Amino acid sequence: MISSPLENWHFLVGEWRGYSKDQFGGEGLVETSSLFTLEMNAIYLMSVHEARREGSLENQSVALMFYDTRNGRFLRKTFFSYGFVNNEVEYESTDSEIRFEVTSEPTPENFDRMKWRSYIRKISDNEVRMGMESANEGEDFVICGETIMERIK
Repeated sequence: MISSPLENWHFLVGEWRGYSKDQFGGEGLVETSSLFTLEMNAIYLMSVHEARREGSLENQSVALMFYDTRNGRFLRKTFFSYGFVNNEVEYESTDSEIRFEVTSEPTPENFDRMKWRSYIRKISDNEVRMGMESANEGEDFVICGETIMERIK
């Protein structure tokens, strides 16, 4: 019996590597590495993430994902080396995907008047896809990037 929907995502614990090409507003290959751990009696799923574009450090982040039992949804806080935090609130989920609405604090100037969404999608116990979608005011969301991650340990 699952005591929390977060348990469906415990398979992420371990080391992952991934890539994306010509996405997230840039050109070239972005290689990513992530380490997922369970923290504070498995209440939080933490990830430490690093992205390198063509070998140079692009960004680093630390994220905490948890299940808000009071409101019945997943929440994630992602802290970026760029100096802002994404506050992510589930708006839709299944056993294999969580979709979040995203607000940033402080909002980066180039993100003004944009709406953001993120997602994590389980393909198998050894592959996940993580991505972002954006929309200008009054427009439909479009994918701005997706990273394919594979388990290495």
